[in-house]
Amino acid sequence: MRAPENKCRHDILFSSACVVAGIILLLSSYSPCSKAAEWRVLPRLSVIETYTDNLRLGSGGSDFVSQINPGILLNGTGRRFKLTADYTMNNLIYAQNSDLTRIRQQLSAQGTAELMEDFFFVDGTAIIAQQNISLLGPQALDNVNVTGNRGDVRTFNVSPYIRHRFKDFASTELRYAHNIVTSNLNLLQNSQADNFYARVNSGTDFGKLHWGVNYSHSMIHFDRTDRTVELERSIGTLRYMFTPRFGLTGMGGYERNSFLSIRGNPSSPTWTAGFVWTPNERTNIVANAGQRFYGATYFAQATHRTRLTIWDFNYIEEMTTFNQQSLLGSMSGVTDSLNQLIGAQFPNLPLETIQQNTGVLLGPNFSGSFFSPTNFFTNRLFLQKRLQASVAFNGVRNTVILRGFNMTRKAFSAEGDDAGLVGAANAALLNNTVQTGGNALWSYRVSQFTSANLSFAYSRFSFLNTERKDDLRLVKVGLTRKFPEILPNLNGTIEYRRNERDSNQGDDYRENAAIAYVNMTF
Repeated sequence: MRAPENKCRHDILFSSACVVAGIILLLSSYSPCSKAAEWRVLPRLSVIETYTDNLRLGSGGSDFVSQINPGILLNGTGRRFKLTADYTMNNLIYAQNSDLTRIRQQLSAQGTAELMEDFFFVDGTAIIAQQNISLLGPQALDNVNVTGNRGDVRTFNVSPYIRHRFKDFASTELRYAHNIVTSNLNLLQNSQADNFYARVNSGTDFGKLHWGVNYSHSMIHFDRTDRTVELERSIGTLRYMFTPRFGLTGMGGYERNSFLSIRGNPSSPTWTAGFVWTPNERTNIVANAGQRFYGATYFAQATHRTRLTIWDFNYIEEMTTFNQQSLLGSMSGVTDSLNQLIGAQFPNLPLETIQQNTGVLLGPNFSGSFFSPTNFFTNRLFLQKRLQASVAFNGVRNTVILRGFNMTRKAFSAEGDDAGLVGAANAALLNNTVQTGGNALWSYRVSQFTSANLSFAYSRFSFLNTERKDDLRLVKVGLTRKFPEILPNLNGTIEYRRNERDSNQGDDYRENAAIAYVNMTF
């Protein structure tokens, strides 16, 4: 009798989340400045034909898979609101396995509205995407492969907040955020989070000395259980600028966390000390180190931009959950870098044109999750330490992106939370994992309308509680051409890819795939 009740509850949550995600669009439409807004609607259609010699990535079997993917990109910009929504209906048709034919929904929408000028705002996001469920199973690049290790993740967030400035003395922000994360995998506990934030920061009256007081309280509720995780922090910050470009920073306070920890008391005083340095307008560096309840903690962020390059370095440690990580969405840093490069070189290009050019460079079926650490499904709380570095170049004919990453996850809640999701033995495997990898993308513009694309990705999954190590490699080579003589927004791609895994304990596999792709924007 529980299954219908749970399904009904899931449908109610999903419907409610859709309504919440639509609030920002409605508020934007009825804002005082909506009549002066600029709206752009771009329908599109892509048709992809794939031949794979290993449909299930392990048990073999070849097939021809057709994808018919209608989509729409909506951009709205007004004086007091901004909205971007990108939707695709991914229709998969299998020639030899017709029972596998299915439809996958994909959505990425973000918006913000200023309801009361300089005072009351609302942000909203909605993301529907597919990803690999576990590090232990086959790692599919897209929805074509049928591995039993791929699921939907639906993330919705709405966040009203107020901002107020006390002239040059201080500024304040009070924010509430509610998010819902659901999946079609019943064993992943759907979650809802209520987040409260408050901050007060000094104004220009204080000259070289900057101060702030910050408070955050997150309550993450897991469905079908009485389990709630609470993460609360009260922090004071100081920054003294010795010069306009260099300053020292300090932070201190207390964090009170409430969850059943397997690694000691989750609450304690916390502090960090560090510096900020902006050598010039194109370079920014922030770094600090300190102590939290789990031990020493570090943070670093550096960016450098020129007309033709973008350099990024990030290292961050955080106590987090699958719910919180899902809010970051599936947008790859590779995509972000390309968007920024093209936007910097051509500042007058509309956003949708920048996104189309990025899509042409990356080619069909590009998956950010394969080129970055995987946010694998888990019901547990974990300490995540993530390092990522990248450099992107864009010349007259060549675009090159190089990236490297390392991400460790150490579970802080009990294995039993994941026993139903991956099994008791596998839950123990996921107590402490490391994902290390790198990737390179090279695009060469053969002519005004033709480009050749080559990408390589390597990842190693290490399970530190055992001796298991999985090495994954991906190679893609393709040719993309625009056809303005037929239609101004028509392009096509032919591509070959090789996807393989070698494991000292798991199953190995090899896949070769040939892909033909046509995309048209109306």
